[in-house]
Amino acid sequence: METERLYEQDSHLIRWEATVLACEAVIDGYRVVLDRTAFFPEGGGQLSDGGVMGKVRVLETHEKEGHIYHFTKEPVPVGAAVECRLDWPRRLDHMQQHTGEHILSWAFWNLYGVENVGFHMGQELVTIDLSRPVTQEEMDAAEELANRNIWEDHPVRCYTASPEEAAKLTLRKKTEKVAGDLRIVEIEDGDICTCCGTHANRTGEVGLVKILRQEHTKGGSRVVFLCGGRALGDYRQKNRVTMEAGAALSVKETYIPDGIRRLKGELAAQGAALREKGRMLTDLIARDLLAAAPAPGRMGRVILTCQPDLDAKEAKLLLNRLVETPGIAAVLLYRVPGKEGAEGRVCYLLGKAPDSPADCKYLCEILNGLYNGKGGGKANFAQGSGRLLPNWQETAGALYKLL
Repeated sequence: METERLYEQDSHLIRWEATVLACEAVIDGYRVVLDRTAFFPEGGGQLSDGGVMGKVRVLETHEKEGHIYHFTKEPVPVGAAVECRLDWPRRLDHMQQHTGEHILSWAFWNLYGVENVGFHMGQELVTIDLSRPVTQEEMDAAEELANRNIWEDHPVRCYTASPEEAAKLTLRKKTEKVAGDLRIVEIEDGDICTCCGTHANRTGEVGLVKILRQEHTKGGSRVVFLCGGRALGDYRQKNRVTMEAGAALSVKETYIPDGIRRLKGELAAQGAALREKGRMLTDLIARDLLAAAPAPGRMGRVILTCQPDLDAKEAKLLLNRLVETPGIAAVLLYRVPGKEGAEGRVCYLLGKAPDSPADCKYLCEILNGLYNGKGGGKANFAQGSGRLLPNWQETAGALYKLL
């Protein structure tokens, strides 16, 4: 027995009675077949309905090979008469997004002849794929026309038409997958197309259409938008963020871009000043290390230094300053703390002046062994990293015995 599709007759039906025709155990629950249902099965780009049948919650509704299945966590007795109740906020949201999609797609088609070649309704965002990229001016105009159609509160009519009757209509979009009679959704002074979904009774129910952005796709574009309650929620969130940003920058909301540019300029100036101070500090450290450089050993004059307060850029700058001095080789270690409980790393850089007899690659291999690390390079420069041991600075002293 085929399930009577009440949602096609009345998209605003919330309560009805039905008889359970089948209840089959599946992975993670049960799938139930009713003799009549207002739960819309996912399809045509629209998400499925949910609600309750009796005391059992309907999680999702899907259609397969002409059968409508209601997925639940609990079984329902076959033959039982159950009172069903639709999750109305969920249905209203879906109708707002879907009807809004019809209106926005019609606006692009009506104004510019751009066709909708794809539609997807997600849990958070809604998208339409257009046959070509559109400009910001075209999006603004389509959005304006769509909202004017909504605010004029036109009636929305859903009906069945034969192929001959449908051929006389100016359809924006017609599915080629369905043979026989077609389900038509017609908006007064607006869109006419074939569609299987649930829709508002009047365009005013949609409330608002707001385009968020455009994403370029191969040969076209994807327009991301929201309607009704989702658009209101998005505005509420962004308004809150905007107000917080304005307060943080001590400017009115309309001056936030200027405040950000001012802040970026201040940060750039401070960054330049810090880099200059870092260079000066590096020069001082290099001067002290060179003054205390050890006497030549079998690898010449090798400076071994641990610098726990330097970052990677500063360490590289210090190494370069040291090896500018003839005859000097340098082994420099610094640490990188771990993030979110991860173990930190000890990093090492090795370099030498052209006339130094040291072998940086060889010394790096020794450090790999001391710190269970990985790294390598050439005779004139090498680098690596290993475990950040509690006594990482003392461990480096073992390298002195080989110098």
